[in-house]
Amino acid sequence: MPASSEVLDIAIIGAAHPHVEYVLSEIAVRTDVRVVAVADHDPARRTELERRTKTPGYADPNALLDAHRVRAAAVFTEFSLRAPIVVELLRRGIFAIADKPMAVTLAQLALIEETLAGRNLLTLLLEKRFYPVTLALRSVIDSGQLGDIVSITATGPHKLVPSRRPAWMFERSTYGGILADLTVHDIDLALWLTGYTSGTISGWISSTPAAGTTNFPALGRAILACDGGPEFAIEVDWIQPEASPRHGDYAMRISGTKGRADVLFAENRLLVETATRPRREIDLPVGASPASFVFDHLARGETLQIAANEALRATRIAILAQESAANGGKPMRWS
Repeated sequence: MPASSEVLDIAIIGAAHPHVEYVLSEIAVRTDVRVVAVADHDPARRTELERRTKTPGYADPNALLDAHRVRAAAVFTEFSLRAPIVVELLRRGIFAIADKPMAVTLAQLALIEETLAGRNLLTLLLEKRFYPVTLALRSVIDSGQLGDIVSITATGPHKLVPSRRPAWMFERSTYGGILADLTVHDIDLALWLTGYTSGTISGWISSTPAAGTTNFPALGRAILACDGGPEFAIEVDWIQPEASPRHGDYAMRISGTKGRADVLFAENRLLVETATRPRREIDLPVGASPASFVFDHLARGETLQIAANEALRATRIAILAQESAANGGKPMRWS
């Protein structure tokens, strides 16, 4: 890891998704990390990245990597283009910071894992781990107030507004699928909160298209079963009402043998009730920005809070859920 007096040089590859702001906003408030080059095959997006970062831009990521020595690169391309770029970064020994989903097929993910070869050169920007409500929930669970976890039910409604979405989102080959995309966060949270390491996943996808589309599924559901443990239900959709002031009313209910917790992500509230105490709202700690953890690791030597194996696992299970749905809901093993 670089010494505290050194500056970490990184690249940004792609700006096909607004999550690129996670890195841009983090860089703006740090002095130990800087962007030295950007790449995007789309000229308009590339020009905007150049303007925001005041760095040279490239149409070809490989041309960037040949011209600049970087320690890490953050990838925000169209979903299906991410895995080949991550593989090339790993091949060159460059730390890959991937937005979710970092792969849309099991074959893509297998190539990432093969190239990674056990090195901790990869992470996934799973920002829900660092929300104040999530950190408070982890403390409640770890304290034993809820007892043994019996079930977790998560809902993830998203506002689509098709006219504001890029065309690539509506192509199966570039998007990947509703379960491969939207379930990643809650799969990761469920396993991070409970510690289970194997089980099965089953998926179902509605045949009803989202409003304003012809074949873009409105809703999907995944059932994540843990060996010797609980079952988690994860529902995601693209039908958050357009008039809603929020992009999505994400929520999660955790039920245990001694109590229950309700997480209202959009409202930043955590409600807990147990066998001995009535329902109460929990005070929340300070959260963290989505990309701070990886730069704290790379620039300061802190422990990487989302390790490569966790990034691979959440991605794999989400893709398996998509595969399960395509096979009539057949349960798929994960570990």
